[in-house]
Amino acid sequence: MYDVETTDDLLNSRIYRDEPILRDALATASLVPPQYRRMREIVRNDALYGRSEAEIFYRQGKFMEDFEDDFDEPGEFFRYFPTYQSMTDRQLRSYFTWRSRLRHGTLEPTSLSFVFVYLYELLNQIGVNSPEEGFHMLKRFWNDYRRFEPKLDRYLPLWLRDYVVYYDLDNALLDDLPPDKLDVAAMTLLNFRECSAEELFQALNALSAYDLGSSRFYQEHPDEVKFVVRDLLLALADYCEKKRKNDIGRRLCGELRTDPCILFHSAVFHDHLKRREYCHALNPVHKYFCRNGKWSCERFLPNKSKRQETGTLLRTIDFLMRQEFGFHSPLKAGKSPALYRELVANALRHLHEETRKHALPRLDLSRLDRIRNDAQEIQERLIVASPEEAVPAASAPLLPPSPPEPEKAEYPAGLTGAEYRFLLRLFGENMPAPDETPGTPAESLLIDSINEKLFDRFGDTVITCDGETPAPVEEYADELKGILLP
Repeated sequence: MYDVETTDDLLNSRIYRDEPILRDALATASLVPPQYRRMREIVRNDALYGRSEAEIFYRQGKFMEDFEDDFDEPGEFFRYFPTYQSMTDRQLRSYFTWRSRLRHGTLEPTSLSFVFVYLYELLNQIGVNSPEEGFHMLKRFWNDYRRFEPKLDRYLPLWLRDYVVYYDLDNALLDDLPPDKLDVAAMTLLNFRECSAEELFQALNALSAYDLGSSRFYQEHPDEVKFVVRDLLLALADYCEKKRKNDIGRRLCGELRTDPCILFHSAVFHDHLKRREYCHALNPVHKYFCRNGKWSCERFLPNKSKRQETGTLLRTIDFLMRQEFGFHSPLKAGKSPALYRELVANALRHLHEETRKHALPRLDLSRLDRIRNDAQEIQERLIVASPEEAVPAASAPLLPPSPPEPEKAEYPAGLTGAEYRFLLRLFGENMPAPDETPGTPAESLLIDSINEKLFDRFGDTVITCDGETPAPVEEYADELKGILLP
């Protein structure tokens, strides 16, 4: 026979057995505040059919602008480009409870997606009385919450800039934010003659594919490198204006470009102002336009070729300065235009001249009177003469008068006699070689000096020395000979 339990036993076992108490869906739904249901119904509004997710977020956010909740169960939420629609009811309640506490002064760490929803609200002027107030709320929240989430540093500087542009706020609000390096570089080069060596170095390095600031040579000789960079830029600017009919800014930065742009990139943002014709200039080289609802940005953006050209210039400086200083870690020789090498060589000569000037001892002018008196006293003691031959000490000369200097001959193009004779010899004229003339500089120094003096006229090197034999550059030979033998 089967062992059958009695009805009482079955009832008792069911009464005392631990089992979960299940709530039906209607009971659970009744615990959710009705505002959430009405917010979701906005999506089903015929007027919003086919609208963007950003606009739906904006409409729902405005509906829930002043809503507060108090939900005891914290929820987690992870999603790219999070919105209200992408949350469950439990996640919605967790978010609005966190936002309510935040508005009452309690800052608590939460899911990063909740944080971005709150930032999207501020960008869209949800829960904000004015654009100025919204800017300060964004900035304050960023400064307070970054200790929990450093990733905000990647987005907030750009969004705050776009916020000033979109809502037409005062650019001074951005003064304490990190400046745009490309903008600073472009403005520096457009006003290069009024800028310091430090400013010019930072500008050029920001536009370069070669990071001279990380060079081992620069780390040990920063002042010398900055001097050469500034001297070279001034010379290159003069060259561009005279020979190329353009300026140094456009040579290194390129032309102003106007490209389509998206404000508040990587954010859920609805363009609710619907501007038609609008312009906002962040600075003289960075402007935003809105025409017929389409946004564009005008600024200097150096392309790859410009960055490479500037990188070649900086690498040439690094390479030649290491050679000149006998640096313990030389660079491999790379391709660089003769113009760049010439400009660097000239800048290095100027650097050595300035170094020698500052190395000379300085005379204390306040001691000149004492020096004169001491000299006068010594002079009187040294003069030995009879009373009849004696002359007033003040009129006795210390040194015999110098013979008159012979008149100096004038040579074309500011050349010295040695340089002039050297060039004539290159063209086959019967002149003594440099080493046969007393006091003549070495041949390499003569070549450097001649090239430097004639650079303004030709804009290039006129004498080359391939191997051991110097020779005039063929394309300049006739004009150069005409200067020497008119």
